[in-house]
Amino acid sequence: MARVKGLVEGCVGQKVKFKVRKGKSRSQISEGIIAGTYPSVFTVHVENRGLKRVVSFNYIDILTNHVEFFICDEEETKIV
Repeated sequence: MARVKGLVEGCVGQKVKFKVRKGKSRSQISEGIIAGTYPSVFTVHVENRGLKRVVSFNYIDILTNHVEFFICDEEETKIV
């Protein structure tokens, strides 16, 4: 988990795409900017259709593949 936290901390301020698994074959893809990291969670600022919101995730969500994060660069590098 410390490795994942270190990777996320290195991406603070960067634009990311993330895919949240919501059930059997349902998922939602969004874009945002990693805003901050904390001991057990990190936050992402998301703007969708003019609405701004802050979404928080646990580092465990990435380890269990509940959420997939991709850095918005040329290759769309996956975090972990």
